[in-house]
Amino acid sequence: WLLVAAFFNVSKIPERIQPGLFDIVGHSHQLFHIFTFLSIYDQVHYVEDGLAEFLKAPLAAPTYLGTVGYMLLLTLCLAVVVRRFLNVTDLC
Repeated sequence: WLLVAAFFNVSKIPERIQPGLFDIVGHSHQLFHIFTFLSIYDQVHYVEDGLAEFLKAPLAAPTYLGTVGYMLLLTLCLAVVVRRFLNVTDLC
């Protein structure tokens, strides 16, 4: 839908074919908004379907690496950032 929306917005097809006829209704910018809405509408349905499939699947048990491992990795990253700021001699 987004490619169709971009096509109408860039090409100005309706008003280029019949100048003056599509000044109020049917302007390419209006068609752009309609097709953009259709793409968002499809995306919402894809998210709803994905969420329904996710909720049907059994939950995986947490692992040591998935809990404590991430905490240790983030602590290490924070320590590296703090150390770099402490090693900077000229702050201004």
